[in-house]
Amino acid sequence: MSGEGELTFAAAVAAHNRDREFRPHDHAHEYYQASLLSAVMQGVYDGKLTIGELLKHGDFGLGTFNALDGEMIVHEGVAYRLTADGKAARASDDDLTPYAAVLPFEPDLSLAVMAPVDKAEFERGLDEIAQSPNLFYAVRFTGRIGHIKYRNVSRQEPPYKPLLEVVKTQAEFELEDVSGTILGFRCPDYAVGIGVPGYHLHFISEDLTTGGHVLNYSLVSGRLEIDHTASLHLELPDSGSFLDTDIAPGAAAADIRSAEGE
Repeated sequence: MSGEGELTFAAAVAAHNRDREFRPHDHAHEYYQASLLSAVMQGVYDGKLTIGELLKHGDFGLGTFNALDGEMIVHEGVAYRLTADGKAARASDDDLTPYAAVLPFEPDLSLAVMAPVDKAEFERGLDEIAQSPNLFYAVRFTGRIGHIKYRNVSRQEPPYKPLLEVVKTQAEFELEDVSGTILGFRCPDYAVGIGVPGYHLHFISEDLTTGGHVLNYSLVSGRLEIDHTASLHLELPDSGSFLDTDIAPGAAAADIRSAEGE
């Protein structure tokens, strides 16, 4: 190894793990989630929670909007709607969400990404960094992205189709050599149906003009930040279609991963 500037991501992870220590929090960082991913899988696309209320619980996160009208990314305290035409726009505080997850983001650790790394190697390294596979992690990469493929769902009309049907006609986009942010959560395998088991990531470009649900990527250089939490707050709808929908079929891990593009 000839210098720090040539340190691969795997080597950076190994160096970190030799002296691993997650910074303790002064207060609980609550992972706040509205509804269940398994409900969205079954077509529960209407909710009552406003974006303004959601942002009281965190400045970092992701989700979707009523009627599945675009993907959502919460970046530095602002919620953006990522629409079917690939554009990004700031959401209104009055907009509603049927599913979203946020937390106050204060990274436990920060790690420089100094050499190109693909999705598989990057996420394998994140798994190695994780203090435990049984906790929830917020992950953010900011920097140069060599290639990214992402999708955005389009607004649906009642009666709503299940998500596996909707994503068959999703709009997909690809960019090369772009600067931006990829962020999201790593949920434990036992959380299947609550969220996505493994990594659920969204992207927004540095100029805040485009973004979506991440399908694949390769990174060039930048900074990785990770925050972990053992505090989960799950808020379930107490009215509407959530009460009558058979949610159990939406909890299959294979179906969720298929809907998420894996």
